[in-house]
Amino acid sequence: MRALVYERSLPRFAAARVVGALAPGRGATVGPLHLADVEPPELPGPGWVRVKPRLAGICGSDLATVDGKTSRYFEPLVSFPFTPGHEVVGELDDGSRVVLEPVLACGPRGIDPPCPQCAAGRTQRCERQSFGQLEPGLQTGYCADTGGGWGVWLVAHETQLHRVPDDLSDEAAVLVEPAACAVHAARSVPAVDAVAVVGAGTLGLCTIAALARLPRRPELLLATAKHPEQRALARSLGADVVVAPDELARAVRRATGSLRAGGQLTGGMPAVVDCVGSEESVASSLSVVAPGGTVVLLGMPGRISLDLTPLWHREVRLVGSYAYGEEDGGRTFDLAFDLVRDAGLDRLLSATYPLDRYEEALAHAAEAGRRGAVKIAFDLRGERRR
Repeated sequence: MRALVYERSLPRFAAARVVGALAPGRGATVGPLHLADVEPPELPGPGWVRVKPRLAGICGSDLATVDGKTSRYFEPLVSFPFTPGHEVVGELDDGSRVVLEPVLACGPRGIDPPCPQCAAGRTQRCERQSFGQLEPGLQTGYCADTGGGWGVWLVAHETQLHRVPDDLSDEAAVLVEPAACAVHAARSVPAVDAVAVVGAGTLGLCTIAALARLPRRPELLLATAKHPEQRALARSLGADVVVAPDELARAVRRATGSLRAGGQLTGGMPAVVDCVGSEESVASSLSVVAPGGTVVLLGMPGRISLDLTPLWHREVRLVGSYAYGEEDGGRTFDLAFDLVRDAGLDRLLSATYPLDRYEEALAHAAEAGRRGAVKIAFDLRGERRR
């Protein structure tokens, strides 16, 4: 079968890091990722099925991998060679469509009894992601045994699959996984009257939509967006105020009546969701959150350098939000399906590419905002099922 494969190669990883720093998304031209003919993954055990990806998204963590920017933290949680792709709508042998929940926790790994986190429904915090019947891998798309969405076949455990309703298109269904991340983040925000969302890529826009549709919607939903198309989408999805990133502090000061003391606001927003994860975005989030407030870090940060004095001095909570825990009744993906449908999130899918145009697809994804796009995906519906 055809698949994009990421090999372990330190020289190619270093080359991708150099090229990716100069031209984001272009690390694929020199890095360890290549298109190959490989054997389909084997079924690891009972409860596993084969899935034919139909559409598979490209996300920020994928781009970080391609450009050699991933943190060394992930080394024990990845196995090589792997096929990337964890935002997947696929098809089972009976023709039914499914969305993949990619986290490889105790259930898929055949670990019984499960770890304490999985037993409590917090599968995103699984303590056994390097153990069990699978090679290490925090998610499908980073595990040598499962394949991934950027290939003609992958294998998935039945607990990872969510049926796609007939009224939802593939183009909508491929947004369900990032929407589930946004739902999980939105539900971790304290019940406050004002929230700022930093960033208006796929995660930022999905988070705006999720916050705007909470049972107790914040009275003020403020967002930052770099590009005109992002600003228009942010407003249409529910943001009350949308500003450029460098206007955030002024907008927060105006909205909250805070004063400025040097480079620091005296007050700020009760909650901020950082959907970027860069050094600049985290520093900006900390500079506008109110004393005693909460910063939810949804964007993957990697290694960054920060002055954490305001975190200490203003007693701010910095909270990570990874994936989509089901400890609250197992409804995160159900809510994500509803969000995609109700908010019309299929409009965030801007372009699709076949696998053999992967270098072009990755470059487009890396430049999505500047080019007026949001989500870029691979379209495997025309691939032969060899």
